Amino acid sequence: MSWDEAYVNGSFRDMWDLPYPSQELVAFIAAINFPKETVGLDVGCGAGREAAFLAEHGLKMIGVDLSVEALRIAAERAKEAGVLVDWRQGNVLDLPVEDRSVDFVNDRGCFHSIAEEERDQFAREIARVLKPGGMMLLRGCRETKEEGHFIPVTGQAVDRHFGKYFDRGEVYPIQMVTGIGFSREGMKGNLVVLKKK
Repeated sequence: MSWDEAYVNGSFRDMWDLPYPSQELVAFIAAINFPKETVGLDVGCGAGREAAFLAEHGLKMIGVDLSVEALRIAAERAKEAGVLVDWRQGNVLDLPVEDRSVDFVNDRGCFHSIAEEERDQFAREIARVLKPGGMMLLRGCRETKEEGHFIPVTGQAVDRHFGKYFDRGEVYPIQMVTGIGFSREGMKGNLVVLKKK
């Protein structure tokens, strides 16, 4: 099943959609307290839950996703929330975003969906669009065996692909809440904050 099919048939709600922004993102935004006019980018934004939340809290948000249907749903959610988000259809390996135009990148489950041979390109694109000193909140699965096609987000993987462009903080284990049909426990995940050199 393609990403677009999951949004068209609604199965994304059971697999990865949340009725609220993830608690780790809420805690991160509360701790950082970004200034007004901060430009944020949500990569693989899906149905827009987190991008809309960030817009509600003062960030000028761009949401990028491959799926046209996901962006249609995201636009409806943003309208319901009374916020403006700049939704852009595109590939995260060739982001439709200008060089050094973004202060903050939110990634919840995008990098862990990128094939190993394309991860360097993904890291280059994030580095290209972020301003020097810009930050990225990266979250993804911790273990291959439990999560099927996902590729783990580990300290080693982050260093290998992002290390040339970013300094990173500690890698913290988290439980990633997932869609209602996935599992009660969610997914074993890792969280790391990156800062562009």
